[in-house]
Amino acid sequence: MNFGWCIPFFSRIKTPRRVSVNKSSHYPCNSHPKETIRPLICSAYGYSSPGCYQLNESTVVVDFQHIHFWYEAKGSLDSQNGIFLWSNDGEREALNLTTKVHSPFRQYMGQSDWTNPESKTHVLLVDAEHNIPISRQWDPRGYPYPIQIAQFGFAYHSRYIRLQGIKLSLEKPNNRVLVDFKRKLVFGGTETAQWICRTNDHSCYFGRLYLLVLHQTSLSKSVLLSLLDESSGSMVYSFDEAESTRGLSTLLVTGTDWPHGTRLIINGSVSWPTQQRIQIHFACSNVFGEGSTVVTNNYWALGYVLTVDLKVVFFVRDCHSVVITQNLDMVLKKAIESINREKSVAVKRRFAGILHSASMHRNFTVTAVELRFPTRNDTPAGTVNDLVLFVPIRGENEKEVTISRHLEANKLFAWLRLMSVANWFVINQSRDGAWKISAKHTFTREIFLKPGWCSAMGQGQGISLLVRAFNVTGEIRFLKAASRALEPFTRPVQHSDACGVRAYFLGQSDLPWYEEYPAVPGVFVLNGFIFSLVGLFDLSQVTLGNADPTIVSNASHLFDEGINTLVRVLPLYDSGTGSFYDLRHLNLAHSYHASHEIGRLWQGKHRAEPWDRTLRAVLKAGPNRARWQYHRVHLLQLHQLSAVLAPQHAKLWDIYFDRWLAYLRGFRSGHN
Repeated sequence: MNFGWCIPFFSRIKTPRRVSVNKSSHYPCNSHPKETIRPLICSAYGYSSPGCYQLNESTVVVDFQHIHFWYEAKGSLDSQNGIFLWSNDGEREALNLTTKVHSPFRQYMGQSDWTNPESKTHVLLVDAEHNIPISRQWDPRGYPYPIQIAQFGFAYHSRYIRLQGIKLSLEKPNNRVLVDFKRKLVFGGTETAQWICRTNDHSCYFGRLYLLVLHQTSLSKSVLLSLLDESSGSMVYSFDEAESTRGLSTLLVTGTDWPHGTRLIINGSVSWPTQQRIQIHFACSNVFGEGSTVVTNNYWALGYVLTVDLKVVFFVRDCHSVVITQNLDMVLKKAIESINREKSVAVKRRFAGILHSASMHRNFTVTAVELRFPTRNDTPAGTVNDLVLFVPIRGENEKEVTISRHLEANKLFAWLRLMSVANWFVINQSRDGAWKISAKHTFTREIFLKPGWCSAMGQGQGISLLVRAFNVTGEIRFLKAASRALEPFTRPVQHSDACGVRAYFLGQSDLPWYEEYPAVPGVFVLNGFIFSLVGLFDLSQVTLGNADPTIVSNASHLFDEGINTLVRVLPLYDSGTGSFYDLRHLNLAHSYHASHEIGRLWQGKHRAEPWDRTLRAVLKAGPNRARWQYHRVHLLQLHQLSAVLAPQHAKLWDIYFDRWLAYLRGFRSGHN
């Protein structure tokens, strides 16, 4: 749909004129059928294209696509109310920036309790073995990225705290909200089933060592417990067609000592536009099994079999302690995204039914759950402590929670994800205190970060996460890991023996800077620097008890150094129309390395086409403006600096917050 912007013909005005809305009219700017519309060629800065119209020889209408291209504005049509919404991306959510304040022990940067970080584009999947997000930002095969892992932990820390405060409603539930498969499996089956549950600790055991003769029951459910053959066993619970599983999308499984080769299989389907059969496996191995694969990495494999349209297999190589926390609708979403990125036409054709809609994952329903396991004489028994499928509690349904088991399952899910993240930061911390990144990050051919680099933002957000883990558990190991994470802040970028993130702003020894991307020459990313300060602030606020008091003093000193730098350099990030993402353009080395082989752009030309490679290269080597999403992040950070982090400089933070908010709402700074 093309949208028009009404401007009096050839007149110079400061604002668009106000027009009345006629919902029944299909003519631009409320014109009538008898009015004349003359197509024009738009010539913007010498670039000509169709899309302009003259109405009654007095008014010019410009296709909104031109406005979007030249001014990066976003537009959408509200047909019902007769309104065309025009804004910078994210402007409508600007007021949400100041609704909550940061707390070192509660919400991180005042974020919502119900954020969904695993839905982000750069998240490849949530690893089924370690319950952390895996990034694909700089490596399509996937790798652990400390920043994304910490943000994942913040979300579930906030969610856990919110769930702690929910009180059960007295109303009866309208729909099924939880299925406990352990109970389903134990109450029916055949006489050769290998499954036993103890009443004292509610744990269930499976395997050859626990043969149990179960009596047939009169349950109306389709329940099957049987041995597949002499070397393997299987237990299946299938839902009746009359049973609704819509909304039952969150899977929680815990257990111990699952034998190698054990598989938990979730069978499901998507009925739009035609029924597509889905299988999601959690395999105690790195084997896809029956069928053909189209995508494989260290974390999962995607493929199909004759009777299944999409087969997803997560690799859980160590099943001594099993913790599986997965949102099955997000598993399907991420699988579809991965297949969509494949370039093979044959693959796209094979999965045409699955790839039909980006929102297909929302219609996923579970039809059966199966546990397969080896039953050789030398195979030990496995234990299942939890095996539940439930409706996730979110903001829109938190007042409708009526069943305590449902609430407790949501709490446990959030807790396990939070603890998985905290444990990852403890286990994967290097001796030098850094959380190293295994992906290469390239700025130019000559300027790049080799695998093994660390990030000040990753260090800061890792510290913030560990402070919260220490606060909710009291476990000193989290605090010790947070303290060790301070070490890279004291070491220079590209230290010869250990990871360092400390630089000096444009070489000024009194302006220490903590680099999100520790490249040489410096990049000076604003949001990453401030997030690193947040981590230092959080650690400086910890009440230690008997712990080493130098932890707090060291964090406070590094924080104060960073705030002193920020106060002095913040004005450099004001572009007059928005904010700069970084200041790499102040160091000529970045521009030179990006463009030293580029020919003169305008030599012998009257103009360059917008798609001209030389034009794009020259612009890329220039100032790196923050897109509106990151401009909003800058606003959020300024608000928290004023309210919590460094209120002694509130006047400065508030001046820039107000001005940058005006930029977000379409205004610009003055000119001469």
